[in-house]
Amino acid sequence: MATQSTLKIAIKGEPDSESLALLYLSQQATRPQVRRWLAEADGARAAYARHGEAPDWPPEALAVTGIRVATLFDDAYPEPLRHIPDPPLALYYQGNLAVAQGPGIALVGARRGTRLGLRIAEAMGRELAAQGARVLSGLALGIDGAAHEGALASGVDGCAWAVLGSGLNNIYPREHRALARRILDSGGAVISEYPPDARPYRSHFPERNRLISGLAEAVVVVEASRRSGSLITARMAAEQGREVFAVPGAVGNAVSAGCHWLIRQGAGLVESAEDVLMELGYGVQRSDSPTPPPQALMPVFAAVSATAAPIDEIALAAGLPVEAVTGDLVQLELKGFVQLTPDGYIRVPR
Repeated sequence: MATQSTLKIAIKGEPDSESLALLYLSQQATRPQVRRWLAEADGARAAYARHGEAPDWPPEALAVTGIRVATLFDDAYPEPLRHIPDPPLALYYQGNLAVAQGPGIALVGARRGTRLGLRIAEAMGRELAAQGARVLSGLALGIDGAAHEGALASGVDGCAWAVLGSGLNNIYPREHRALARRILDSGGAVISEYPPDARPYRSHFPERNRLISGLAEAVVVVEASRRSGSLITARMAAEQGREVFAVPGAVGNAVSAGCHWLIRQGAGLVESAEDVLMELGYGVQRSDSPTPPPQALMPVFAAVSATAAPIDEIALAAGLPVEAVTGDLVQLELKGFVQLTPDGYIRVPR
């Protein structure tokens, strides 16, 4: 088992540890090939002596950029990943890989999510983090980014983890470089199994998805079409023995079709962070004093009373378009501030 807390990089010469030998091997051959070499030899250093080549990148450069490495032989390697069918041989990371007591929950979905889907992902990310969960996603545009933003908005240190399909020196997409920095500044982690300068090749992303699910206790698909890569993450989660949940959407909405398919296949139907935590057997902590709705939702919340009213009446009272009010009411319902009845929406006593 592991003998080091983190990998110590040798500046030159032969690898001076099992961990460093495994790192070198992982960069010159596929995982199956390296596993065969390890099975044939007495350890990684012996395998390196037979098959290894010095890397063409300077290992000491990692320390300069703040990138650290944890191989399967290191204590810093996340324990949940050791037990998936095809664990990465090495992880490059920045930030903190220490796992807190709370569960890891992956929120994934469409890159072109709907306005409602983005709001749901943001709300789930924020509320899961507030309840002590680590929120994992892939730093992609759309649902992934909204989930990360929600976790950061919780103000909880170390609750946001991003898993990349590129090297840490090539954050992808470029639009989320600042988001990656904010994740690190908040005490979270940015992780990749690819060397620091690796480009974001298309084939990397399905492989990356097994890390997202492997690091999590459960995967929640917020929005996804039938062809979405999020369904790959869900399949890998099921193969790894993780729980799979999906958020239902409107019938006929293409970005909800994948979620509906997952639910038909047996995925749990969830509508809120509380649903996810309750399904996993975690209690939800509630404050003694009621928390008011977010300021952005206050105009619509103020227009809802103890007497049920349809959406058009609420929109008229709020002085807002029906389309805007509809999304806000869904958010208020997800947060437990209002409830939909046969006669319309009413406030929930708090």
